[in-house]
Amino acid sequence: MTTAKLAGKCGIIAGSVMMLSLAAVPASAQGLPNGSYMQTCRNVAVHGDRLLADCRRTDGSWARTALQKVDRCAGDIGNMNGQLACNHTGGSNRILREGDNRG
Repeated sequence: MTTAKLAGKCGIIAGSVMMLSLAAVPASAQGLPNGSYMQTCRNVAVHGDRLLADCRRTDGSWARTALQKVDRCAGDIGNMNGQLACNHTGGSNRILREGDNRG
């Protein structure tokens, strides 16, 4: 095997290892807020002050949900039957399902 071919294969292997290590980065390092919702929600993203996710309902189906003002959550962010929920600083639970126009 020539030196050039060996160097090319080593580069491919090193690149693959790097990509796999990025996939293993915990959600908190990706800018997502921590919370128990991470155990039952997927496709999680933050857009501005909104946390978006597909969360499992108790019947096993999935619901697209959004939580407004996630930066004001105090304590745990949870999944309540397919809806993201938290206690906001200064008040009540704030639940908003995707497509809802409340609040």
